[in-house]
Amino acid sequence: MKNTPYQTKARLRRQFIAARSAISDSARARLDARICDCLVENIAPTPPQKIAAYIAIRGEVNLMRGLESLAEQGHRLYLPVLVDEQMRFRSWQPEEVLKPNRFGIPEPVDGQSCRPEQLETVLMPLVAHDSDGARLGMGGGYYDRSFAFRQAEKRSRLPQLIGIAYGVQMLQSSNERSILPTEAWDVRLDGVISEHGWQSFNSS
Repeated sequence: MKNTPYQTKARLRRQFIAARSAISDSARARLDARICDCLVENIAPTPPQKIAAYIAIRGEVNLMRGLESLAEQGHRLYLPVLVDEQMRFRSWQPEEVLKPNRFGIPEPVDGQSCRPEQLETVLMPLVAHDSDGARLGMGGGYYDRSFAFRQAEKRSRLPQLIGIAYGVQMLQSSNERSILPTEAWDVRLDGVISEHGWQSFNSS
């Protein structure tokens, strides 16, 4: 019996979470540093932006050093906040207090809200991605719901959605076609930053 997309995603989620977790502490520190360097090199020179980021948990890439540099250079940072089943974005500075939400994810205690369509760049954690920009997350669908307008408004190129990942989180493609199952509501990435650099999926 052929697996459903849900079953395939669940299997891949287990596989790639295990691969991410297997990275040693020393290797992780080196990879995080490379990824932060690449992030700063590509974004810091641009005019100040509204940038949504995240606080790393459960083996995700730790961007703190890069976020500190971006904040110092005038970029405005926002972190996701869960309100019921919706994700909102709240302004944050690296020295400000964070409080865990019901999933244990740190969130800003207060700060100015920003609607998803007002952001210019979104740095997104992920479990896996492929070479066509398909993203596999934890399965909650929060990012897909928040940026569904990118699907509906084909003219909209902002915010740019940038996945943050280790190289081991890239799912290889077969016959030049994505092998990461996607559904109509899945929002694709414009690019990914890993220790190998910036990979763009958006030719424009």
